[in-house]
Amino acid sequence: MRIEFDRIHDIIRDRICLLQYRPGVIIREGELALEFSVSRTPIREILQKLKSAGLVEVHNGVGTIVSKRTLDEIKQIYQIRIRLAVLIGDLTPNPCLPEDIATLEALLERARAMVENFDAREYWRIDHEAHFVISRLIGNTPLNEMWSRYYFQIASHWYQVIEAEPLDVSKSLVRELEDLYGAMTRNDVAAIGYIERNYISYGYDRVLAIYGEKPSRQ
Repeated sequence: MRIEFDRIHDIIRDRICLLQYRPGVIIREGELALEFSVSRTPIREILQKLKSAGLVEVHNGVGTIVSKRTLDEIKQIYQIRIRLAVLIGDLTPNPCLPEDIATLEALLERARAMVENFDAREYWRIDHEAHFVISRLIGNTPLNEMWSRYYFQIASHWYQVIEAEPLDVSKSLVRELEDLYGAMTRNDVAAIGYIERNYISYGYDRVLAIYGEKPSRQ
């Protein structure tokens, strides 16, 4: 039952990140319960978990709504993500395991193939899996929780950039994975933190451009 709960949770969360459920859209418990052939109780629990993660809001008389973010809120999330990244190698990092290195190598090959035949969903899957590889390196529990929390909160805004600039972002993903793979083979978790800081800064500037704002100069 727990595996099914987690599966449904991840599907709904990813729909939010991929803009299948856009900001302001009402998510209806009854429809989801029918779709996944479960009662409303687990759906309600999943939506509560998503609310705690800052991905949805509950409004009396309206229901559960996908969270909207102001530009100022987006800026603040990116700014904290940039700061958090450099802590990855400082706060009790875990070692880079052979299986994680192998996973990243496979993701890199998929990313290279995608440059020639861009697929936004494949981009998301690669980026998503790379996020969890990095998460496994973070030994500090509060840092790990914040790392994932803000990654998912900002994902739908980054997805807008993916839709607008597919070639640029796919090439950037390849470079990021190449840099991460090199650092992982050296078991250099501190370098991984700085690599992530740089690519998050790149993402921040691309998101600002979508809103007509100047680069952050982070």
